[in-house]
Amino acid sequence: MFEIQERDVPEQLVLTEQRSLFVQELPDFIGSALGRLIGTAEGFGGLAGAPFVVFHGMVDDENNGPVEVCVPIAAAQAGTPDVPARTEPAHREAYARLRKEQVVFPEILGAYEAVSTWIDGQGLAVAAGPREVYFTDFVEAAPGDEVCDVAFPIRSK
Repeated sequence: MFEIQERDVPEQLVLTEQRSLFVQELPDFIGSALGRLIGTAEGFGGLAGAPFVVFHGMVDDENNGPVEVCVPIAAAQAGTPDVPARTEPAHREAYARLRKEQVVFPEILGAYEAVSTWIDGQGLAVAAGPREVYFTDFVEAAPGDEVCDVAFPIRSK
Protein backbone atom coordinates (compact mmCIF):
# COMPACT_ATOMS: atom_id res chain seq x y z
CA MET A 1 0.00 0.00 0.00
CA PHE A 2 1.22 3.46 -0.86
CA GLU A 3 0.67 6.69 1.05
CA ILE A 4 -0.38 9.38 -1.43
CA GLN A 5 0.65 12.96 -0.74
CA GLU A 6 0.34 16.27 -2.58
CA ARG A 7 2.81 19.10 -3.17
CA ASP A 8 3.24 22.26 -5.19
CA VAL A 9 6.06 22.29 -7.73
CA PRO A 10 7.37 25.68 -8.92
CA GLU A 11 8.08 26.51 -12.54
CA GLN A 12 11.44 25.03 -13.55
CA LEU A 13 13.85 25.46 -16.43
CA VAL A 14 14.96 21.96 -17.41
CA LEU A 15 17.57 20.49 -19.71
CA THR A 16 15.87 17.65 -21.53
CA GLU A 17 16.49 14.56 -23.61
CA GLN A 18 13.62 12.61 -25.16
CA ARG A 19 13.31 9.26 -26.89
CA SER A 20 10.59 6.74 -27.74
CA LEU A 21 11.47 3.36 -26.28
CA PHE A 22 10.22 0.10 -24.82
CA VAL A 23 10.31 -0.72 -21.09
CA GLN A 24 13.43 -2.90 -21.34
CA GLU A 25 15.34 0.11 -22.72
CA LEU A 26 14.36 2.44 -19.85
CA PRO A 27 17.15 1.77 -17.33
CA ASP A 28 19.98 2.32 -19.83
CA PHE A 29 18.36 5.40 -21.38
CA ILE A 30 17.48 7.03 -18.07
CA GLY A 31 20.93 6.38 -16.60
CA SER A 32 22.87 7.60 -19.61
CA ALA A 33 20.62 10.63 -20.23
CA LEU A 34 20.84 11.67 -16.58
CA GLY A 35 24.63 11.39 -16.73
CA ARG A 36 24.83 13.57 -19.84
CA LEU A 37 22.31 16.14 -18.61
CA ILE A 38 23.76 16.44 -15.10
CA GLY A 39 27.19 16.92 -16.66
CA THR A 40 25.81 19.67 -18.89
CA ALA A 41 23.98 21.23 -15.91
CA GLU A 42 27.32 21.70 -14.15
CA GLY A 43 28.17 24.31 -16.79
CA PHE A 44 25.00 26.18 -15.85
CA GLY A 45 25.46 26.31 -12.09
CA GLY A 46 24.53 22.70 -11.33
CA LEU A 47 21.21 21.12 -10.45
CA ALA A 48 18.42 23.40 -9.25
CA GLY A 49 16.09 20.58 -8.23
CA ALA A 50 15.50 16.85 -8.43
CA PRO A 51 15.86 15.24 -11.87
CA PHE A 52 12.68 13.62 -13.20
CA VAL A 53 11.48 11.43 -16.03
CA VAL A 54 8.18 12.24 -17.77
CA PHE A 55 6.20 9.52 -19.55
CA HIS A 56 4.36 11.15 -22.45
CA GLY A 57 2.87 7.85 -23.61
CA MET A 58 2.52 4.19 -22.73
CA VAL A 59 5.84 2.38 -22.22
CA ASP A 60 5.80 -1.39 -21.83
CA ASP A 61 6.79 -4.53 -23.78
CA GLU A 62 4.50 -3.62 -26.68
CA ASN A 63 4.39 0.20 -26.63
CA ASN A 64 7.38 2.48 -27.17
CA GLY A 65 5.99 5.72 -25.84
CA PRO A 66 8.00 8.93 -25.63
CA VAL A 67 10.03 9.33 -22.44
CA GLU A 68 11.64 12.63 -21.44
CA VAL A 69 14.50 12.92 -18.93
CA CYS A 70 14.59 16.37 -17.29
CA VAL A 71 17.28 18.03 -15.17
CA PRO A 72 16.35 21.37 -13.54
CA ILE A 73 18.82 24.24 -13.74
CA ALA A 74 18.58 27.78 -12.35
CA ALA A 75 16.69 30.06 -14.72
CA ALA A 76 19.38 32.71 -14.24
CA GLN A 77 21.91 30.23 -15.67
CA ALA A 78 19.88 29.52 -18.80
CA GLY A 79 22.16 30.95 -21.49
CA THR A 80 22.22 28.66 -24.50
CA PRO A 81 22.53 25.04 -23.31
CA ASP A 82 24.16 22.46 -25.58
CA VAL A 83 21.04 20.32 -25.20
CA PRO A 84 17.36 21.13 -25.56
CA ALA A 85 15.79 23.01 -22.67
CA ARG A 86 12.23 23.96 -21.82
CA THR A 87 10.21 25.47 -19.03
CA GLU A 88 8.22 23.00 -16.95
CA PRO A 89 5.14 24.89 -15.73
CA ALA A 90 4.35 25.25 -12.04
CA HIS A 91 1.83 22.66 -10.93
CA ARG A 92 0.38 20.69 -8.05
CA GLU A 93 1.07 16.97 -8.01
CA ALA A 94 0.00 13.85 -6.20
CA TYR A 95 2.75 11.36 -5.49
CA ALA A 96 3.80 8.13 -3.80
CA ARG A 97 7.31 7.66 -2.38
CA LEU A 98 9.17 4.48 -3.33
CA ARG A 99 12.16 2.56 -2.05
CA LYS A 100 14.83 1.50 -4.53
CA GLU A 101 13.64 -2.11 -4.44
CA GLN A 102 10.20 -0.93 -5.67
CA VAL A 103 11.57 0.93 -8.70
CA VAL A 104 11.52 -2.08 -11.02
CA PHE A 105 9.10 -3.08 -13.75
CA PRO A 106 6.42 -4.37 -13.35
CA GLU A 107 6.35 -3.77 -9.55
CA ILE A 108 6.48 0.02 -9.99
CA LEU A 109 3.16 -0.12 -11.83
CA GLY A 110 1.43 -0.57 -8.46
CA ALA A 111 2.54 2.93 -7.46
CA TYR A 112 1.25 4.41 -10.71
CA GLU A 113 -2.08 2.67 -10.19
CA ALA A 114 -2.32 3.78 -6.54
CA VAL A 115 -1.71 7.44 -7.38
CA SER A 116 -4.09 7.34 -10.34
CA THR A 117 -6.83 5.72 -8.24
CA TRP A 118 -6.32 8.30 -5.48
CA ILE A 119 -6.63 11.16 -8.01
CA ASP A 120 -9.93 9.74 -9.29
CA GLY A 121 -11.17 9.24 -5.73
CA GLN A 122 -10.47 12.88 -4.90
CA GLY A 123 -12.45 14.12 -7.90
CA LEU A 124 -9.29 15.49 -9.53
CA ALA A 125 -7.88 15.11 -13.03
CA VAL A 126 -4.41 14.34 -14.35
CA ALA A 127 -2.97 17.54 -15.84
CA ALA A 128 0.18 16.20 -17.59
CA GLY A 129 2.27 13.09 -18.10
CA PRO A 130 3.15 11.04 -15.03
CA ARG A 131 6.72 11.18 -13.85
CA GLU A 132 9.34 9.61 -11.66
CA VAL A 133 11.20 12.16 -9.52
CA TYR A 134 14.65 10.96 -8.41
CA PHE A 135 15.58 12.96 -5.29
CA THR A 136 18.73 11.07 -4.23
CA ASP A 137 21.63 9.13 -5.74
CA PHE A 138 19.83 6.07 -7.09
CA VAL A 139 22.99 4.10 -7.87
CA GLU A 140 24.46 4.50 -4.37
CA ALA A 141 21.18 3.86 -2.54
CA ALA A 142 20.50 0.61 -0.70
CA PRO A 143 17.43 -1.44 -1.71
CA GLY A 144 15.43 -0.19 1.29
CA ASP A 145 16.31 3.50 0.80
CA GLU A 146 13.68 5.95 -0.44
CA VAL A 147 14.84 7.17 -3.85
CA CYS A 148 11.94 8.09 -6.10
CA ASP A 149 8.44 9.57 -6.19
CA VAL A 150 5.88 8.44 -8.75
CA ALA A 151 4.01 11.69 -9.38
CA PHE A 152 1.11 12.95 -11.46
CA PRO A 153 0.46 16.67 -12.07
CA ILE A 154 -3.15 17.29 -11.02
CA ARG A 155 -5.92 19.85 -11.51
CA SER A 156 -9.56 20.24 -10.64
CA LYS A 157 -12.07 18.58 -12.95
